[in-house]
Amino acid sequence: MNNILLSRRLTHRYVGTYSHLDEWRDIGVATLTPRREVNPGNDYDEGGTYIRWAVLPRGIDRDAACRALEETMSRWGCAHEYDCCGCASYTTRVLHRHGRRVVLQTRVSFNY
Repeated sequence: MNNILLSRRLTHRYVGTYSHLDEWRDIGVATLTPRREVNPGNDYDEGGTYIRWAVLPRGIDRDAACRALEETMSRWGCAHEYDCCGCASYTTRVLHRHGRRVVLQTRVSFNY
């Protein structure tokens, strides 16, 4: 198990590659289980699908925490001047909530 800092993206002035230049607000720390592969993908443009559990901090707004998990763990885009670079994109969604525990699904794709 490891911890992840949950942050909400307050502005959307930059594309995914440069989202770190936007304004973010930290809202808490969640605990994550190791990811488990549920679909290996096709070894070309689909990199696989993974699930894991997260435990949200006590006293936090669950909707805000779930949105922060999705925003914090999703990454897409690249800074290359050419297409087909192979950069990975990660799209994370909250699938299920049960109290402070949530199930996350992360899909990986590659720029080909």
